[in-house]
Amino acid sequence: MVEVNRPVRTCDLDALVLAGGESRRMGSHKAFLPLGSTTVMDSVLDVLRPMFRRVLVVVRENGTLVIPGVEVLADDRPERGPLVGLARGLAASDAPWCFVVGCDMPFLRPQVIEAMAERLGECDILALSLEGWLQPLHAFYSPRCLTAAVELLDNGVTSIRALFRRCKLETVTAADLAEVDPGLLSFRDLDTREEYRTAQRLVE
Repeated sequence: MVEVNRPVRTCDLDALVLAGGESRRMGSHKAFLPLGSTTVMDSVLDVLRPMFRRVLVVVRENGTLVIPGVEVLADDRPERGPLVGLARGLAASDAPWCFVVGCDMPFLRPQVIEAMAERLGECDILALSLEGWLQPLHAFYSPRCLTAAVELLDNGVTSIRALFRRCKLETVTAADLAEVDPGLLSFRDLDTREEYRTAQRLVE
């Protein structure tokens, strides 16, 4: 009998939240800024916890940080940058895929994440391509990326986008996601005070 490949389900995968940034443009750690009745990062975690097998949060220094329902990991390299957090999370995961987001993406939509998961196949990375610009977060990464990530870090490269040239990449477009998120709100992050104020208005 021919075995039919079982569709990828997010409940079999891990989610990885990168929270090690310095938030220089925001002026304070954006993960813990209030947003409506919650915080920016809690808005992220509230979506991920019921969807994924495990949720891993990577921070610069663990200390005594405790977040209910997630595993907190500390960066284990002296370099700074999102690739450090990605490598740390991939090394801690034994799932076939990790869904990777920033701690400042409070408008995640489960339907968008599921739509992307349905497209996972033989690639190493699945990311959004928006008019040729590749979005490194709100993307799926296979543990096969870990070796390339470590090699890049060893050579002083800390940008996740460098992985796109080293691993097998597949993309989705805005048109692919138009039915579930026509405005691509799920991909919105908060880098500046103005973007934070806009997010506050959206949740009022």
